[in-house]
Amino acid sequence: MLGIQSWLGLWFGLTLPAIILMYLFKRKYLDTTVSSHMLWDRVLKNLEANRPWQKLQNRLLLWLQLLAAALLVFALMQPFLRVSGSGSQHIVIVADTSGSMSAEAQKELQGGEPSGSGLTRLDLLKERILEYSGDEGKNSEITLLTVGARPVTLLSRENNRDAIRDALDTMQPYYGQASYRESLSLASALTREEQDAEVVIFTDGQWKEDPAQIAFEVPVRVETITGGTPVNHTVEQFGISGGNTEGGSVTAVAVISSNSKQAEPAEASLYGDGKLLASREIEVREGEKSTVTFTGMSYADVYRLELSGEDAYAPDNEAFAFGQSHGVSRVLLLTSGNFFLEKALQLSGAEVTRIQVDSNSEAAVTEGQEDQGTAFVPVPEGDFDLVVMDGPVPAAYQQGEWSKLTAQTPLWTLGTEEEKGGLATGRTVIENHPVTSYLSLSGVYIGSVADEKPSWGEAVVRIGNRPVIYAGKEGGYPRLSFGFRLQDSDLPLSSEFPVLVNNALQWMTSGSSTGLGRYTAGAAADIPITADTVKARWIPLEGLGKQAGYSPQEPIATDKGYSAVQHVPDVPGLYGFEQENQSGEKTTYWVAAAPDPFEGNLAESRGPGVSQNTGNAGGTSPNEEGSNQREADRSSNAVTSLIPWLALLALAVIAAEWGVYQRGRSI
Repeated sequence: MLGIQSWLGLWFGLTLPAIILMYLFKRKYLDTTVSSHMLWDRVLKNLEANRPWQKLQNRLLLWLQLLAAALLVFALMQPFLRVSGSGSQHIVIVADTSGSMSAEAQKELQGGEPSGSGLTRLDLLKERILEYSGDEGKNSEITLLTVGARPVTLLSRENNRDAIRDALDTMQPYYGQASYRESLSLASALTREEQDAEVVIFTDGQWKEDPAQIAFEVPVRVETITGGTPVNHTVEQFGISGGNTEGGSVTAVAVISSNSKQAEPAEASLYGDGKLLASREIEVREGEKSTVTFTGMSYADVYRLELSGEDAYAPDNEAFAFGQSHGVSRVLLLTSGNFFLEKALQLSGAEVTRIQVDSNSEAAVTEGQEDQGTAFVPVPEGDFDLVVMDGPVPAAYQQGEWSKLTAQTPLWTLGTEEEKGGLATGRTVIENHPVTSYLSLSGVYIGSVADEKPSWGEAVVRIGNRPVIYAGKEGGYPRLSFGFRLQDSDLPLSSEFPVLVNNALQWMTSGSSTGLGRYTAGAAADIPITADTVKARWIPLEGLGKQAGYSPQEPIATDKGYSAVQHVPDVPGLYGFEQENQSGEKTTYWVAAAPDPFEGNLAESRGPGVSQNTGNAGGTSPNEEGSNQREADRSSNAVTSLIPWLALLALAVIAAEWGVYQRGRSI
């Protein structure tokens, strides 16, 4: 197939009429013998000399000059001849399988009419790659990479068409944060130092921008497959407030956006535990956000907001929220006496059960009981949402049933280390964390701080270079550690102390709801793992994952049991993490998996940022050169250039022209 790389060469075609004009304006006199009338002779000469179109008859030199000029103009247009199977020896194909590829698309027929619905961008991408492998890559070895949670090599130097088709059939969209940069980096590494290779990126153009471009040593081109710009409505935010199992109404609020230029109708439906509670008709358009509020709703363990209407991208059409199982947090406080801490917990709405601890002995007195005088301390009955250990705690509270309780309950320790490190002096540095919200802690005296560095968390408050407060999770349960005793500090006297206690209580008891929260699909989540768990699995409960019949991956297990850090399923929806012990008892935690918000911006289109280092001066970026230049790059990689042949033919014409000129014909 014949193609043109630069249509700008047509401007040089203006030389052709210029040559003709030179011949038209050239005067030519013919010697004619007549018998008389010398006066008329001059007139006849002028008439013959100014008959313009007569000058173009029988001018061989003119036609040769026009032919030579036309050949040079055609050569400047950089013509090429595409030959099937004329690509590089090794072609690395990077297939964009991010979430946006699951959007509905329309395939145009030869007449320009769309072929109907049912196709996705990923379907069009598979068809194009299969077509490419049988055309440009016919005689090439194909390496196929997919862009998912991490780059996956589906094929390595394969030229069997059936194997390529089978690999394409296994490709599925990934709805989490796709590995754009990592996939390009792998493609660059696979083609480094190769003499005859190229990289072809198939994408819908919705590629996450990367300020640091990946450098390639081989030609790179991008094929964009969009299938149009479909309408997409998005549930940007969704949450509930109020209500619990003890009563009270619930208010649900959702924020909806759209990429539609015109106002499009949609219906927002609220479900509670799978039952429809209410619905609202809304209209949304690009640049506007619609807030939908549902008031007076009854309590449910799981709420689901669902959008319906004309929409081409389903993953962001639903969102989940979890109800609070109870309204009051139960706190077990182990202390030798701390009036300020106990009252601050109660002011934050907690139900406090205090156990008086004598750090100098193994005995303890439970509130309302006599000193038991033994090393055995019974664990209070009931379930607790938080255990607070204020000051050094005897060994009796760190073993047996107490050890099981603290391992499976959020734990807050304050100055439990016997040995102190040194005084905390300097400027207070506060990290962004729920525990430190609305705090400055300026002017607060801390005193002596223990030299501790727990493996489960990071420092959220430092004074000078010394960490004083650590926060994190262990075994899926929140952990908070103050490296100092409140009795040695004036922090309880600060106006910020009640705020700090309230922040800590809210953050550490947030797991008291029936669900663990919302995570991006494929992200790591902290799951509370019971010590006697022998089996675990992910169960699709609602949403896209269940509708698609998706089978989640097996939970991560180690030699010591199941890991507390698990990867959320890749497909959006509501999932249950079910644990089973040896007695057959099951415990289920609910997790909502949400798509990466970036993938829902279907109107945005940008190519991957790459640079080519081929040993010549200056790299090029397909993202900057535009679609015309990408077409030129594609042509130069898999075509035969006609420029050398045109140059040779032009030289032959010029040689013939010189011969004609020497003979003196038609000059």
